[in-house]
Amino acid sequence: MSEKRQIKPQMNDIRNVIIKALVGALTGVVLFFVMSAVAAFALWKTDSNSGMYQYILLAIGAVSALVCGFVAVRPVRKNGIAVGALSVLPAYLVTILVSILVSKSGVGLFGWILLAVQVVFSAIGGIIAVNKRK
Repeated sequence: MSEKRQIKPQMNDIRNVIIKALVGALTGVVLFFVMSAVAAFALWKTDSNSGMYQYILLAIGAVSALVCGFVAVRPVRKNGIAVGALSVLPAYLVTILVSILVSKSGVGLFGWILLAVQVVFSAIGGIIAVNKRK
């Protein structure tokens, strides 16, 4: 009997962490696409060089990943690095799938750099969430 009672709370903890990570990923995806649309509109209105868009996208990816990691870890307040870094992976997959569908090409060097930047900043967001006082 006692084994069943011990296993069930652990499964609920894992389920809660997964749900919080998916909520963080959804927040990151929405923020990424909204900020990308605003940046694209601003670059279009100012008639700027489109080569700048790549670097702006890296900054947007870093900010959205930071928020993603923070939102995912804040309710749980455990394992900030791991949960934060893993929470950005669904957001990254959605971003890359949309990019592949739009450009009709594969993931290039920029996609891998964006993954590294987002994982690092999401882990930092998770660390900030764990260490933030109430």
